[in-house]
Amino acid sequence: MAVLRIRQARLSDVPALARIERDSFVSPWSAEEITRDVAFNEKAYVAVAEINGEPVGYADMWLIAGEAQLYNIVVDPAYRGNEIGFRLLSHMIGTASRTCKVINLEVRHSNVPAISLYLKSGFRQVGERKGYYRDNGEDAVLMDRDLSEEDDNSGDGNDLEVDIEVK
Repeated sequence: MAVLRIRQARLSDVPALARIERDSFVSPWSAEEITRDVAFNEKAYVAVAEINGEPVGYADMWLIAGEAQLYNIVVDPAYRGNEIGFRLLSHMIGTASRTCKVINLEVRHSNVPAISLYLKSGFRQVGERKGYYRDNGEDAVLMDRDLSEEDDNSGDGNDLEVDIEVK
């Protein structure tokens, strides 16, 4: 059994988060971009998922004028399939629901696992952006979730610590 903890990111997490980005995406965010949101952007909230003290994923969102924009959620390829993405997303929803009425995101049309996770978590598809992604011209699926729904069981956005069985 392993301990999964989700907490707010610290500057010392950035090298590990940048590695997870490089291992996960063709066009990863740079360490500088991650640093900006972790340390300098007062509108950003960045959460880290760690197992036994080692970062294995993270999520980044901005909270602006009563709306949350989820920019990134990523899990180290070695740890996918352990519901870490789901737990990170639930944490972000809980955090956003404290001050926001809606949470929005864009996701690559080809990212079927992420779209499935978002739909399972109460998001709905609200549109698309043709040619949105610069690296290959892929379309983005626009999704949102109303945070004022009464049946919200996403958690309160506080740090989370649970035992999980890692596959």
